[in-house]
Order: sequence, then structure tokens, then C-alpha cells
Amino acid sequence: MRPFLVKALAAMLALLAIAGGAVYTSLRRSLPQIDGVVTVSGISAPIEIIRDADAIPHIFASTKLDAFYGLGYVHAQDRLWQMEFQRRIGFGRLAEVLGPAAVVQDRFLRTVGFGRAARAAWAAMSDEATRQVNAYVAGINAFLATHHGTALPPEFTLLRFEPEPWSGADVLAWVKMMAWDLSANYPFELLRHDILQAVGEQKLAELMPPYPKDGLSILGGSGWSGKSGKSGRSGPAYLTDQTHPTDPTHQTFQTHPTLPWFGALASSLSGGDSAVRDLLLGGATSEALGSNNWVVDGTLTASGRPLLANDPHLGTRLPSIWYLAHLSAGDFDVIGATLPGTPAVALGRNRFIAWGATNVAADVEDLYREKLDVTGRFAEFRGVQEPLQIVSETIVVKGAEPIHLDVRVSRHGPLVSDAINANNVALRRNVAPVEPLAFRWTALDADDTTLPSFLRLNEAKNWPQFTAALRDFVVPSQNFVYADVDGHIGYYAPGRIPIRARGDGSRPADGWPGDAEWTGWIPFEELPHAYDPPEHFIVTANNRPAPASYPHLLGLEWPEPYRAQRIIDLLRRKTKLTPDDFAAMQADTVSLHAQALLPLLLSHARPESAADTQALAIVRTWNDDARADSAATAIFEAWFLRLAPTIVGDDLGPIVIESYQSRFTYITRFLTATLGTADSPWCDDVRTAKRETCDEAVTTALHEAVVQLTRQLGGDMARWRWDRVHRAVFPHQGLDAVSALRPLLSRSVPSAGDWSTIDVGPISTDHPLEQRSVPSYREIIDLSPQNDSRFLDAIGESGHPLSNHYDDFLQDWRAVRYRPMRMERGAIEQGALGHLRLKP
Repeated sequence: MRPFLVKALAAMLALLAIAGGAVYTSLRRSLPQIDGVVTVSGISAPIEIIRDADAIPHIFASTKLDAFYGLGYVHAQDRLWQMEFQRRIGFGRLAEVLGPAAVVQDRFLRTVGFGRAARAAWAAMSDEATRQVNAYVAGINAFLATHHGTALPPEFTLLRFEPEPWSGADVLAWVKMMAWDLSANYPFELLRHDILQAVGEQKLAELMPPYPKDGLSILGGSGWSGKSGKSGRSGPAYLTDQTHPTDPTHQTFQTHPTLPWFGALASSLSGGDSAVRDLLLGGATSEALGSNNWVVDGTLTASGRPLLANDPHLGTRLPSIWYLAHLSAGDFDVIGATLPGTPAVALGRNRFIAWGATNVAADVEDLYREKLDVTGRFAEFRGVQEPLQIVSETIVVKGAEPIHLDVRVSRHGPLVSDAINANNVALRRNVAPVEPLAFRWTALDADDTTLPSFLRLNEAKNWPQFTAALRDFVVPSQNFVYADVDGHIGYYAPGRIPIRARGDGSRPADGWPGDAEWTGWIPFEELPHAYDPPEHFIVTANNRPAPASYPHLLGLEWPEPYRAQRIIDLLRRKTKLTPDDFAAMQADTVSLHAQALLPLLLSHARPESAADTQALAIVRTWNDDARADSAATAIFEAWFLRLAPTIVGDDLGPIVIESYQSRFTYITRFLTATLGTADSPWCDDVRTAKRETCDEAVTTALHEAVVQLTRQLGGDMARWRWDRVHRAVFPHQGLDAVSALRPLLSRSVPSAGDWSTIDVGPISTDHPLEQRSVPSYREIIDLSPQNDSRFLDAIGESGHPLSNHYDDFLQDWRAVRYRPMRMERGAIEQGALGHLRLKP
């Protein structure tokens, strides 16, 4: 009997192996063709696509339009599932393929109207931009026309559908979503409303203090004087002594007793894909929305020519948000980071100029309370009942009946409260309805010319052409740094930033009086900018763009300028800078946050247990470097994470503290003020009869942190390391929630840094100590003839899990290593992995 069982088991294993091999072979059919000849329609001449030794495609074409065609083709080859998933986010069509769980996200997406805005912007696009986008779309569709079934990426096979042909509006849908990701002011409005309801105006001011008037600014922070640089131009006329009020609580608004609004929003989006939820919540679980860039002119470099660096910080996902590519067609020769689904190089260089961008954190979103009539079809405005626009939407749901949706739109925008309330009802959340709230956002305007701006920027050859391209830039407002081969450097913060008749946009405004309307935009000439500044360098890291004397309101939500200050400090340490020096700066993990806050915490800590005493001894001798192998970093970060809940959790309540505890900048400002005074009343736990002191609160937070770390790392503190609890997690787009697929599709790596370090490593509050926002792309661009330029994205070029290039960048990304930014044909050909020719 036993030999029979052995034979039966062997036969079963053989069958499983055969079946597994068949599945593997079938899935490999969808890997892209990188060699040979493919006949396509829609191009004027053959296109060569050479994948270099790092699998980065170099597209050689006879015309610019053919180059965009080639980019569309390689995007579809390597990232088709990502493009499809992102398109479905933009149009609110996730439930069609993911089922009922995605309905809540679709409802919110349809209500805001990203897809409607994309279609409107496409209809209004210029002829030249339309031709370029159409060429790109034709490349995508050429790939789709010959790939069906198992020739498509495996996600399509798993979900049993095929993608529809692409259109220009599909391209703009993801442009809108990227703008949303970088325009996240509305969560702060909701948070201020909730804190105001919980503790009142005065305590709101203490919990969310404004950016200091003397805080580091991009213009002025490095010594900006308003004097002319080498360009011979005078300083901007707007740098006057006038001071704009920057306190977000300087104006009193009518209060409305309600339950927390941000909590209602978060609850309403809790179903569906977690990465989509985080995107829609505007990065509310991590202090990370931002980036670094800096540029120096030739007086500070070894080569005598400018150097430029950039690393945008964005939410983690797999595949990477970026795709490295090079397009070459005569004078049109551009390389850098592209966004799959869009045709332009967003960050990079051409033969003449280089550029990088960080987020301005401009306030281009406002929420308006609307006073509706009893029918819910009219909204009051200046005493007149105005009809709401009703937009009918139908959400198709896989495995269920379609859902009809009537989107109500006032003069201020769509009523997002309708989606929040409907979702909470559908999810059976015990949450009070949010009163009618309309959403105003610059990206919802039909005349959004941001993509054409990028397309023109790719061709710019000098500062006048560069700034001319930026005139059309609408949203999200970015801090662009610039350098050119002639030795000039510059900075501009373009974008459509509203001028308000009243208020500062810090919290929802009443819509019916009509006194909080947008009256126009800050003129382009008056937006912050500089050209060849006398300091010979420009640094931006999401700090305030202009001094407090700047007369226009740009925004309010700038983080503490730790990263900017550290970059400036390192630049001033030496001259004759090289690309290797810039690489070392991008890898820097010194925490100015710890440097500023830790002495204050140590002055209040009174440990009683042996473990707490040992932990305190470790951080006392720390050099503030948040290295991967640092035990002190783990202790400090876990300690900091417990301080806000310990000190203000009793005042704010569980829902509001959950929203507040991720706002590390505001918490740091609050703690500095609170712990710098003798036994602030904030430290008392109002839920107890005893009056607690700040020493007790800080010590309690330390103890809870040590308990948490002991549970995760064990009792031997000598073996504690930051990177054992701090991992950068990259969830697969769309399928990370499937636990059986997560090990195959998602990735994570040990990580260093914190939210204040140049090599940023913020922790997520809903996944404690994990990193869910990263330097998603790094570039160092050398404008000298030697062109020692380099770049890397966080994961890999391919979106196919069976590809060797699915995650082959990940370890180098972790170690802050790069790939060469090859532009010369000889370097590209050396060790090339594939030569594909598209012929008409």
C-alpha cells in the first residue's frame, strides 16, 4: 500500500509541477518584445527603441510626434496594467473590475469629477498639444491592437477583462490625479474644523501654529535680497515690507456644532483599495508630501558648470509612479522621469537645460458650506436661490447591479458631502451626516493647460523659453529649479493660485454670503522667482517660497524647514562640488527634527523602569543621525509618535486625535511651545481627578514606546535597529489586498531616515513605523560637457512581476545609488539589452 501512496503522491506533484510550469509559461507570454521588428500604423518613418544595460528605453525617431508615439508604445509594453488602473481611478471605474468594495471610492471620484474635468480640458486643448498627445495615444493603441488575452499583463488575466483603446482624455485623467495628490489642502480645512469643534479657537491656534514669520524661505532663506543677479534684472517689486497675515486662525468664522468631518471622510473611504484610499485622503496618514531640489551655479562646482538635484517624495506603489525614458528626434532630445499614461518628461533635462520640481503647497482648494432649500436642488447665493447643476453618473459594478448617482454641483463646485454621507450609509458607519460642502479646486476648471506647459518645457533651450512654458502651468503649483549649459540657474513657482475676496482658505467658508469668492489669480510676474541669485545656489524643500513680507497668500501648510536647512548647511561646507557630493547629500539621514526636539524631551523624562532608563541612555548619546542601524532612532521615533496621543488625546477625543497625530510639523511646533513652559495645562489628563505634569506625560510616552519596541524587537536593546521596524512598503496597485498575491506582487525593504531628513523616511500613523512615502525618483544633472548625470526610480522599469526589471532598482534605491543618464548613442549601445524597430 505504501509504494502505491508514494507513487500517487509523486504523480500528483508531477501534475502540479506541470500545471505550474504551464501557468508560468503562459504568463511569460505577456513579457514585452524588446528585439526585432514590429509593423505599426500611424508613424512617418521607422522608430528605434534601444533598451540600454539598465533596461531604460531610448527612443530614436525622425520627428517629435513619432518619438511620442514610441513612448506610448513602450509605456504600454512595460506599464499597461498600471496605466489601466490609474485610468480607472481617474474616471471612477474601479468597481467595474474590482467589484462592490470599490464602489465607495468610485462614488467619491465621480462626485469630485476628475473624469469630467479631464474631458473638458481635452476639448479645450491647443492644436499643437492635441497632436502630440494623439501621437502618444496612437502608440499605446498600436500595442493594444496586437495584444489580447494572455499576451496582456497577468493582472488582466486574473481579473478577466481587456483594456479599451486609449484617448486624449484618458491621458489628462491621470494628470488630474497627480494634481490632486499634490494639492492636498482640503484635509487641513476639515481638521481645523474638527479641532475647533473639540477645543475652541484659542486651543486650535496652539495646536496648529503657523509657519514662523522669520522661518526659512526659498527666496530670502538663503540670503535673498531682492537685488539683481547676473541677468541684470531688478529684484521683484513685490518683495516689500508689507506683511501678509499668516496665522490661519486670525479670522473668526461662525462655528457649527457637528461631529468630526475629517473622521467622516476617512470613514467613507475605508473600503476598496488601500493605496487609492490614501491617495484620496491626501496623504493624511504621513507627514511626507513634498520633495527636495537644489541647484548651484559653476562658481561652486568642480566643473565650472551648474549642477542640479531633485528627489520628489510621493506615496509608495508598485510599479513605480515613474518610468525612466529618453526621447530623441533631431533637436528634440530629452531624458528623465516620465509618468506612464502621459507623454511628457516631467523631471529631467534636454541638451540645453535641466529642471527639477518640488511642491509649493499652494492653497488651491477651498470647501464652501452651502445653504440648500428644502428640495435640495437650489443653493442660496447673495440672497438668490440658484439651481444646482445635476450630473448623472452610473457606476458599473462587477457582480452586482449598476448604481445611479446624481452629482450636485453649485457655483463653488461639486458637493463632496453627498459622496461622504452616501458612502457612510452604504458602509453602515455610525457617523453623523456632514452638512452640504462644495469643493472648489483649480484643476476642475476646463482651461487647465498644465500638460501643454510640460510639453513646451521639454523643448525649452533657455530661461525665457522655460519661463514662457511655465506661464501655462496651472496645477499643482511647483517649485521649479533650473540650470542651463550656458551657466545660468533659476527658480520659478508657477501655477494658478487664487486671490480670495475674504479669508485665508484655512477652513470651510460659508458659500451663501458671497464674500469669500475667488476674484482672480496671482499674476505670473508676481509669483516667486529668481534668476542667477547672488548666493549662487537655490534650495527648495517645501518650505515657504517667499518671505513673510510677500503680499499674496500662497498657502499655509508648509512643513518645518529641516530638510531645506540641512541642504543649505551642506552646500556651505565646501566648494568645488561634484555629482558625488550631491549623491552624498541625497543619502544624508541627519535628523534636525531630533536635534531640535530631543533635548526638550530629555529635560522632562523621569524614567522609573530599567528598560526606560536604558532607552534614555541610548538616545542621550545619539548623534541625531537616523541611520538604518541606529537603536536611538527607533526609540526617538516611537517616542515622538506617542507624544500627541498622550498629551492631547484626552482633549481631542479618539477620532480627531487620529487625524491630528500624523501632522508632525504642527505637533512639533505645539510640543516646543508646550514643553517649553512650566507644566502646561495641556499635559493634564482631563479624564482623571489627578493633575498630571508634563514630566509625567513625556515619561508615559517614552514608556509606551519602549514597550512597543520591546514587543517588536525583543528585550536586548543592543540588538535594536531602526530598519528592523522601519520598512519602506510598496503595495501592488490593485491587488495588494489579496493576501495570497501580496508576496508575489508587493515589495518592502528596510529603510533609514525620518520625515525631516534629506533622504526622507517618514513614518505612517496607520501602519506605525512603516514608511509609505518615499523619494520616488532621484536625479543629479551635470550641465558640464562631461555630463556625469544620473538618475533612478524607486522600483524598476517593468510592471510585469515575472520580469527581471520588476524590482531590480530597489536595492540600489535603498542604498542611494544611481544609473547613468545616457544620451550619447555609443554609451546607450554598450551592453544594450534590446533593439526594437517599429516600422510603418
